[in-house]
Amino acid sequence: MQELTVRLEMVYKQVRSAVSEPGSARVIDVGSDHGYLALRCLDTSLVSSAVCTEIHKAPAKRSETALILAGYKERSEVFVTDGLNGVPLMEGDIVVIAGMGGLNIIDIVTRALKDNGSEVMKKVTFVLQPQKSNDAVRKFLAETGFTYQDESVCCDRDIFYNCMRVTYKGDSYSLTDEEACYGPVLLERYNEGDKEVIAYFAHLDEIFEIRQRSNHVVKSALEARKKNEGK
Repeated sequence: MQELTVRLEMVYKQVRSAVSEPGSARVIDVGSDHGYLALRCLDTSLVSSAVCTEIHKAPAKRSETALILAGYKERSEVFVTDGLNGVPLMEGDIVVIAGMGGLNIIDIVTRALKDNGSEVMKKVTFVLQPQKSNDAVRKFLAETGFTYQDESVCCDRDIFYNCMRVTYKGDSYSLTDEEACYGPVLLERYNEGDKEVIAYFAHLDEIFEIRQRSNHVVKSALEARKKNEGK
């Protein structure tokens, strides 16, 4: 079975939670690199098939070769494309966009909504793991009409990562700066005493103390955290 890093294991667990019945869904990994996530999903019979997309030929070839060698040639496809361009979405798809910047994620999801239409998008689950600009991603998701199913965090080789699982409803709403910077579901987990989230928030607090000097959203979020914590 394909081994995963701690970060990708977190992403895999979110995909697993999105599957209503094992073997019934298709996973689409945008920016798949070596195809490790797709391989794990197929190895565990979690999905019926896997699609990997890469903007460059070399990493796409790596994914394709790995899937073929593992015996999944008939159950997988690899595309050299930008994001989801040329990959029509279908009901039940689970789209993973992990390991890239938040602004890139926003661009890919925006184009996917335009290309596929709202009715198809409402039947698709998105698992997103931004490397940066989490607040921008969260505000975009809320304003565009995505609902949070779950959020999770992990620490992989001394670096914290978070992952969001969302579905499209089409009803716009707003997040506070605190929710955008810390995560609406993660705030609930924090209040419930989740140790991993508590460690993650302590890490964010340190970063935000510096960033608040030049970022009014971060400053507002940090002030709200301190007020809620009674500091």
